[in-house]
Amino acid sequence: MRFVISLLMISLTTLAHAGHHEKGEISKAAKSGQLMVIYHWPCENLELGLKILNEMITYESGASPYPYSAVSAVHEDGALASIDVHSSAASFEKAAEWQNKDSEWQRLFMGMADACGSADDLTAKILNVR
Repeated sequence: MRFVISLLMISLTTLAHAGHHEKGEISKAAKSGQLMVIYHWPCENLELGLKILNEMITYESGASPYPYSAVSAVHEDGALASIDVHSSAASFEKAAEWQNKDSEWQRLFMGMADACGSADDLTAKILNVR
């Protein structure tokens, strides 16, 4: 169960510099061959859930041996969301294994579960970018 939950909560830095650039262009969210994971988690205490998710993203960006980018968001239905980009499916799996073993990551995840109500409500969509 923890592995499945870990797979569902890969989390992350920012989405490939998706901000505005000098020419007003926005860079692509992902490139061909990468994996995008979009998480959706109805959350009883959304503000606390977002705070902990952002802490998790900051922690992952410095601690994960398998780099990936992530950004927190709020879904149109009000649920907590995260959008992660991994260089490949293999990198995604390695990051999930790291999360499963990392005590600080697990602590943050359990804090999110407490804020949101139930980890059983967490879902993910996995997209292979072409």
